[in-house]
Amino acid sequence: MDGAILVVAATDGTMPQTREHLLLAKQIGVENIVVFINKADAVDNEMIELVELEIREILTEYGFDGENIPVVFGSALQAMKGENSQLGAEKILELMDTIDKSIPTPERNVKEPVLMPVEKLISVPGRGTVAIGTLKRGMLSKGNPVEVVGHGNVVKSVASDIQVFGKSVKDCYAGDNVGVLLRGVKNATLQRGMILGPPGTLSQCNAFRAQIYLLTKQEGGRPRPITTNYIQMMYSNTWNISACVRLPEGTTMLMPGEAIQTEVLLRLPMVIGPGQRFTIRENNITTMTGLVTDILPASDLKIKGFNEEKQTVNVIQGNAQVTRSARLKRKTQKSEK
Repeated sequence: MDGAILVVAATDGTMPQTREHLLLAKQIGVENIVVFINKADAVDNEMIELVELEIREILTEYGFDGENIPVVFGSALQAMKGENSQLGAEKILELMDTIDKSIPTPERNVKEPVLMPVEKLISVPGRGTVAIGTLKRGMLSKGNPVEVVGHGNVVKSVASDIQVFGKSVKDCYAGDNVGVLLRGVKNATLQRGMILGPPGTLSQCNAFRAQIYLLTKQEGGRPRPITTNYIQMMYSNTWNISACVRLPEGTTMLMPGEAIQTEVLLRLPMVIGPGQRFTIRENNITTMTGLVTDILPASDLKIKGFNEEKQTVNVIQGNAQVTRSARLKRKTQKSEK
């Protein structure tokens, strides 16, 4: 992510989710932010100034340059309706100009092998499946062999066509949002969150070491500590999967606001590497953020309720047994009545 627009309503000011989004932006390395104060038509200038002051204080609190980050105020609703151009369309154009000036065009890494997290999949009957995503690095050309890796699977194919903004192109580069047609691949064999890259360049793992931070209640996190084998959904790139946080031996619990170096297990192997950031969410709130530091050998540890398959016993009955079971069930229901 190259930059972000922080939208705050002038009628409400900063909310708990404002702090959560700023914390997440800091965790994933977003440095360039532009603030847009919306609903400016519903309050007076004094209220807008108070909201701006509050936003700048919170930005500074979370490590951003609160004093110099540009702030634009306006009304998105007025812009959509075509009314009050001074607070509507003119302010949206001012916001776009501010983004152009404040968020520099990043340098793209086109020298390393292609890496594209899959965001969406579309089936094309008779041709294959289109994997849609944004290239994080590298250059991909039409006809290149590729692998799609993740969730413990590896699918090999060829990039038979590449489209950028609906137009077929020969090559695409890091930063482009593209659709890659994978020849002969069925939609059912792929999932959102898998990673596309050249053959042999991507590896999966189900265990790694990470530096994690447990958010406080004021930051939008949980009010209570966690103990070892904390199991929740982990999010990174475009994938999410059940993860188990195992606290170091001798550590009984981790309190909100504390950070620690620990081991994390994934229910299924995924493409992940050192320096990759992730978040863990519980009941629609972000409870934890983390940074991968080391990849660990594959783990075969089985944990109840996480990756241990519940054994089921299947009983095969013949026709006579089925008839007797049905009669017995009806007789039991009649006796209960």
